[in-house]
Amino acid sequence: MAKQTFISAVKWLATIALLAGGVMAVRYYCMESFRVSTDSMEAALHKGDYILVNKLPLKDNPGRNRVVLFTSPLLKDTVSNPLFLSRCIGMPGDTIRVGNDGYRVNGKLIPHSPQSLNRYMVTKAGQNELSAVQKKLNIPIREWKEEAFGFSLYLTSFEEYQIREELSEDTNIHFIKDHTDSYELIVPRKGRAYRLDAAALTACREAIQTEAGDKAVFRNGKLFLDGRETDFFFFDQDYYWMLSDNTNEAIDSRHLGFIPRDHIIGNAWFCWYSKDRQRIFKPVN
Repeated sequence: MAKQTFISAVKWLATIALLAGGVMAVRYYCMESFRVSTDSMEAALHKGDYILVNKLPLKDNPGRNRVVLFTSPLLKDTVSNPLFLSRCIGMPGDTIRVGNDGYRVNGKLIPHSPQSLNRYMVTKAGQNELSAVQKKLNIPIREWKEEAFGFSLYLTSFEEYQIREELSEDTNIHFIKDHTDSYELIVPRKGRAYRLDAAALTACREAIQTEAGDKAVFRNGKLFLDGRETDFFFFDQDYYWMLSDNTNEAIDSRHLGFIPRDHIIGNAWFCWYSKDRQRIFKPVN
């Protein structure tokens, strides 16, 4: 009887161990649940939502225009290893052009969100009328700063539209959106020669330092490998460009640079819990 009891206990323990191992394997290699802790992906996901992330090493994981979970590629974040959630808008080899109207990926425009903040200037001649219109429309005054020509402030694109509808024709002339210098980036692709201009050096600096280590030295806007100046670099893995839907509340490739393949956890696949009942058991788009 004691022997039978012992054998039964061993079987139960083995079953529990197998089940635990199976769950751990699924979590590590296939699928894992995460809680969304920021508003970076509104309205696709909200703070407090629980999602399943697909970790399977499939061809479309990460996928173009998919919401992706990844870790910071910055060397200073190696210990803390923070997680970020953004949309993958640039695949390896894609050309991304950044300008006033938004982002162009292989020539296709991805406009700025109507809620993204932009810097505007107003001359002293238009200051009073602009302030009165802001007050009338209940538009907050953000980072109002005195400049040599007048004043600068930050508004969303929608707020700009509302204000321009109210301003006189003369004051509209004195109300100017700050110009953003356009630049172009090519998302690094494994094994391809990558030309290093000023914009590429800025975006790829962390990636090059990670891959090349002490061999890479940046000096006077140039890259030196083993002491020799070079205008090209061959990357050992594919990289991606991530942009959050709610750009004002997010950290993404604008701050982190290109995201290497080994920092990708996977596509956000399914929302299994949300305070909004209409979002429960819905795929993440």
